[in-house]
Amino acid sequence: MIKETYCVKSKRTTLSVTQNTISAISKSDTVKTGIRLYDNNNGGNDGNGGNDGNGCNNNGGNGCIGIAGAIGAYDENRLVDHAKQMLKFKIPYPGQPAAEIRRKVDLSDSFALTEEEFVAASEHLLEILRQKYPLFSFNHKITYEEEEMLLHNTCGAELSYRDKHVLVQLMIKHRNSKNLYDSFGLSLTRGYDVDDVVRTVGETCACYDEKVDIQEGKMPVIILSDHETLLGKVSTELHARKMGTGASLFSEKIGQKLFSERFSLCVDRDPGEFYHCFFDAEGTTLPGNRFMLIENGVLKSPYTSKKLAHDYRYAVTGSAAGAYDSVPDASGGGLSVMDSGKRIKELLGGRTAVCVVIASGGDFTPRGEFASPIQTAFLFDGDRLCGRLPQLAMSSHVYDMFGKDFIGLATDGNSPLNPFKYLAVDMQVKKIGDWV
Repeated sequence: MIKETYCVKSKRTTLSVTQNTISAISKSDTVKTGIRLYDNNNGGNDGNGGNDGNGCNNNGGNGCIGIAGAIGAYDENRLVDHAKQMLKFKIPYPGQPAAEIRRKVDLSDSFALTEEEFVAASEHLLEILRQKYPLFSFNHKITYEEEEMLLHNTCGAELSYRDKHVLVQLMIKHRNSKNLYDSFGLSLTRGYDVDDVVRTVGETCACYDEKVDIQEGKMPVIILSDHETLLGKVSTELHARKMGTGASLFSEKIGQKLFSERFSLCVDRDPGEFYHCFFDAEGTTLPGNRFMLIENGVLKSPYTSKKLAHDYRYAVTGSAAGAYDSVPDASGGGLSVMDSGKRIKELLGGRTAVCVVIASGGDFTPRGEFASPIQTAFLFDGDRLCGRLPQLAMSSHVYDMFGKDFIGLATDGNSPLNPFKYLAVDMQVKKIGDWV
């Protein structure tokens, strides 16, 4: 029988921001631990569940898993006993746990802030925004988080990841507006460069009152931080269970060229660039931190957990996720478009684009058609935002968005310190309202 410990630690300070000032400070310090027992003998009575004293060399085709979890301090023996009881339910788990791998990544020493320094820097940030953009109010939250993830087991796996970051999420409202908010400022960095955050958050404020118009029709649309708006359908259809059961648009199409050769999509577990752990919830690590799902337009694989990879005969892609005390399942959370090697100005080739800031209420149909209103957007010339556009709607099809109409992912975004990059696609754009 194999024993595995999966631990998630988080220490967080969150500043609530109301009308340009810090209205509350909340702190949390949590440790969540899951004990997993793997019985590759499916509840056998050999005492080990395998032939090597710990079960690590067994074929896991008929294996089971038992899980027990705790928050905070815990009695390990009681947690193990609980996990043994859960084995009686014979929850199938055919995958083999990570074995004989030791790796540690610690990015937490990139900067350090005391709570007093974090609050003072945030107050300074809000004061600058108040003075520089007096027509706007800023609300929501600023978070400073330190996180650590650990996984070790009796098969010789010892994996550790630590990181810390500052996340600024500010809803921006013009004082003459009747909307709940009119724009959104986002910054995620290992550090707290107040001047950079001011530039990033304030770029829409600087040209908000400059109203500009466009001609309806097909034109470039760029999205900076929320690529899921456009990638949502691809992510959903690439789930291994959906592809394996024939319910996906992409079922039975592995090896086919479905998209533009400029479009490549991968599972990317590079913590340095994407602010997430280098191993997944099952302890899977990837060579070069990357697994290609779509390469130069050709569908290579869905994303999988070990169980789904076994059930449907796919490769293990390092995409398992789940709560500390749950059976891991496949997740599209680590999907990343490969960048084009070009800056956004070069990708646009002299054309102007619609830069989407808020697009809520849209969706894909089961056949892949996409449409969404755009509540807030700005005209973008490749270098800067030139003015605010009226209310718009965008539409396309998943095969067009990442096929003939795919422009590319730029190497740049609105800040060199943030991980967010411009994703550009040609789409049909029409006006649905005036400036509000």
